[in-house]
Amino acid sequence: MNEITCKLQREAERIASKHPLPKFYTRFKAPLAVAKRLFYNHPGVVRLRAIAEPEYNEALGHGVFHSARVSIDCAALVHIETNGNRMEPSAVERLMVIGIYAGVLHDICRDEQNHAQCGAEKAQRLLCDFSLSPEEIVCVSDAIRNHEAFASSTSSGRQWAQLVSDCLYDADKFRWGADTFTHMLWHMMDYQSISPGELIEKFPWGMSGAASIIETFRTATGRQFGPEIVENGLEIGKEIYRYLLEHFRES
Repeated sequence: MNEITCKLQREAERIASKHPLPKFYTRFKAPLAVAKRLFYNHPGVVRLRAIAEPEYNEALGHGVFHSARVSIDCAALVHIETNGNRMEPSAVERLMVIGIYAGVLHDICRDEQNHAQCGAEKAQRLLCDFSLSPEEIVCVSDAIRNHEAFASSTSSGRQWAQLVSDCLYDADKFRWGADTFTHMLWHMMDYQSISPGELIEKFPWGMSGAASIIETFRTATGRQFGPEIVENGLEIGKEIYRYLLEHFRES
């Protein structure tokens, strides 16, 4: 990443640090802690990460940082959404792990033209060597196929599989909040060799795209807490845009 882009990312992180955490991350600390424990310690997850992470295209901003955030939030959403369903704790944990598998693999083909479909097919091949049932492998594959924004999705058939699919989608769209402006934007700017002046021109269009995701959350928890996450990101984005106009308008 070049010097100017690094400077802009640091400024974005400074701006973001002034904003409070969205309520999802303060209210659901316990489910998030369980999700983090599984992400970093579950043997199957550790093994899958070792296989998948070297294949990520970090330059697109959808690498280790992004997949970890999506995986953990997906598992936390599964935990929250199953609360009160009278499921055995072991069954809930199993679904959380399946959600993490989907999160780890959802962008493994991010640089392909149809990355969701490509990722779904690759997930099926990779997971055949894991301790998953055929139905669980299909669940992960379907969730990856259905995670793309503003694209049609198909029903997963089984209620538990649909839950994983919806949780993956929402966890991925949570990234349209602060993560867009502290992480992904700058990696993509560097990868595409976009100048600050060009970024200024594209910024309003990008902000409108982020705002439009608010109406698409699929789980009850996502619909309740997702809009605040995105709106938090938009407020950060507005400050970054003002900073760009002040320091790079002439370019």
